[in-house]
Amino acid sequence: MLERQLELEGGLTVCRLGALRPDGGQALECALRLEGVLPGRRVAVRVEALEGDEERGSRVVVLPPHQGPEPRDVAVEGIRLYFEGDGPRALTVRADAHYVDQGGRCLL
Repeated sequence: MLERQLELEGGLTVCRLGALRPDGGQALECALRLEGVLPGRRVAVRVEALEGDEERGSRVVVLPPHQGPEPRDVAVEGIRLYFEGDGPRALTVRADAHYVDQGGRCLL
């Protein structure tokens, strides 16, 4: 693992981390379906993995709004979590979703 401490002062900051050799590890890819997503509203989806009571990883994805006339189901795929080590793991995976926009239309 490489780590650098940074202070952003506006504009573009480039961080050159240096060389890194990939090691083992494991990946978990999650997929889910959001039901009845309202048009014109972004949705934030959080997926977390717990090992016992301890969080081992999480990912937040913000989905762009759809522009259909009515609510629709939206498939979300490819949410990946990475874990160090190669041994077996017993995980609990949780997902939650919330609207980012509170009723207004998003023009993105």
